Amino acid sequence: MKMRMKSMFFVPALILIAAGGFAQPIQRARPEMRDRLAHMQRSPSSILFVLKARQEELNITKEQLNQIEEMTFAFEEKMIAMESEARTSRLEMKRHMMDRENLDYGKIKTALDKAADKRSEMFIARLMHREDLMNVLTPEQQDALKSMIKDRLRDRRAFLRNRRFPGERQDPRFPRLRERFENQER
Repeated sequence: MKMRMKSMFFVPALILIAAGGFAQPIQRARPEMRDRLAHMQRSPSSILFVLKARQEELNITKEQLNQIEEMTFAFEEKMIAMESEARTSRLEMKRHMMDRENLDYGKIKTALDKAADKRSEMFIARLMHREDLMNVLTPEQQDALKSMIKDRLRDRRAFLRNRRFPGERQDPRFPRLRERFENQER
């Protein structure tokens, strides 16, 4: 009977421990850094979805939206090609580094420079695309979009800082524990 009770306790515990080993690792980057890095991973068409959703609020015409859509999809095709070239350069660099007997630092540096150049070209292309999109909008629409983005970022920062939305009631329970948790984050 004791053996059965022990197995009823230890088997689920072992399963939980094993499942924890396969879980995704905790993101160790600070929330501010994750937000800064997240814009690099977003699809260029995300602005298109925002503009379509806020079309009436921003007074965007269908012609403007069609022009932005064409520009966005052309830009995405260009980015896919550039990303492919950058990945090919990184693979070439990895191949040169794997050959431990005949390390050729010149070839490694050339491949590394080529990949870095592609990354910088992609960054400049993103900036130019953003500027081209803003040029399609009128100054009033640009101001409204900028204020909308600023409000969203402010709300996101407030949420990440306090773990709640602005204006939401603060939980009065466990004040000492909450203070200790907040001090650890800083």
